[in-house]
Formats: sequence, structure tokens, C-alpha cells
Amino acid sequence: MKAFLLTVAVLMVFTGSISAQNLPPEYDWEVGVNGGLSVITRPLGPSRGYQGTRTNVVNDFSAQITRYFNEHWFMTFDLGNRKWETYGDWTPGVGPYGQTMPKEQITYQIADHAISESLQLNYNIPFYTHFHTFNRSNLYFGVMLGLITTVSDGSLGYSKYQTGADSGATYVSKYNYGMGVGWSYGFQMGYTYYIVPRLGVNIELGMRYAGVTTNDVKYGSENTNFHLLYFPETVGLRWRF
Repeated sequence: MKAFLLTVAVLMVFTGSISAQNLPPEYDWEVGVNGGLSVITRPLGPSRGYQGTRTNVVNDFSAQITRYFNEHWFMTFDLGNRKWETYGDWTPGVGPYGQTMPKEQITYQIADHAISESLQLNYNIPFYTHFHTFNRSNLYFGVMLGLITTVSDGSLGYSKYQTGADSGATYVSKYNYGMGVGWSYGFQMGYTYYIVPRLGVNIELGMRYAGVTTNDVKYGSENTNFHLLYFPETVGLRWRF
């Protein structure tokens, strides 16, 4: 009996030493990529004739690097890119024979590339595997602050009516804002599930405000300043190290 108890005690110590070496791995850094969609609002600030009348859904991409301070707090640098466009109706004028021209759609290109460079501070709620072998998933939410750079050439595009008495008459079919620089801030929440200790999949939702000053000098610099909201909804991959 004593030998049996001694054997059990040795096995318990041995098992305990193994489990002590199997604690959740500590990874201080994480890199990731995101891709998805972003809903944008009309650019407010310019005269109504240059804002468009309809919101739009655009592609949204970003790359991230994250530093974990502890299991509950981490900071992320995010570099993102998306195309901002809205749509409206061209205000009809008078044709060459005095007739009223029909309405046509016009595209307002706010930015061919809206490039964001931001820092996020997030609070994290970690979840572990049943035997506490590693951090299985993270639920987080936080705030962000950064710069936004818009790339656009400030040009106008023209199209021609194709049929009827107006055939050959031109109208403005595309209005490109000038390039600009501004600030953005907002908040986000997300969830990451780690398939293995290092590799995970992520889903993130956010709301962003952007205020931009451009070099657009058309029509008396009507569009020198604008602001808008955008709502990125992305999925991505994460790698911890």
C-alpha cells in the first residue's frame, strides 16, 4: 500500500511538473492584415452641389502591428487604404436649342486613395483553452487617433449625351476633389480566434470620423475642407510572436 501511495505521489509530482511547463505562451507582438467593406457618408462641409446625394460602400484594407503590454491592454499601429466615392445627379442646364437637359449621374471622387495612419489603444478580454494551455481567443474594444491623407488629382471628367436632340452635348460626369491631409479618430471592437497558439482569424467593426483640408481650388475653393464618417467592417489574419 505504501509503495502504491509513493508511486501515485511521484506520478502527481511528475504530472505537475509537465503542466507547469504547459502554461499559456506569452507573445508580446502580433502582426495582421484586414480586408472588407466600409460604408461612407457624404462629405459634409462643401456646398451641397459637390457632396453627392447617396452614400456608398467601398473596399477597405489595412495592415497592423500590435504590442501587448499585458493580457488586458495592447496598442496597435494600423496602416489602411480605401477609395472614397459618392454619387449624385448632375444639375441639368439648357441645351443648344433651349430645351431642358435630362439628369445624369455624376461621380464625386473624394479620394482615389484615403490612406490612414493611426494608433489604437484597446482593452482586451482573453479566453483560454479548457486546460489553460494557451490563449484561445480575445474580445477587445478601444479608441483610435491618427492621420488621414487623401490622394486625388482635382480634375473634372466630361461625358456626352448619346441620343436625342441633346446628342453630342457635354456634361460633368466626374468631379475629383484635390488631395488633402487631416485627422481621424473613432473607436473599434473586434474578436480574434486563434486556431493554433500563433495563428488566428479576426473580425473587427469600427466607426471613424475624418476631417480633411484639401488643395482643391475649383469654384472658389468650395471644397477646401470636408468631413465624413466611415464604418469599416473587416475580417483578417493574425500572427503572434
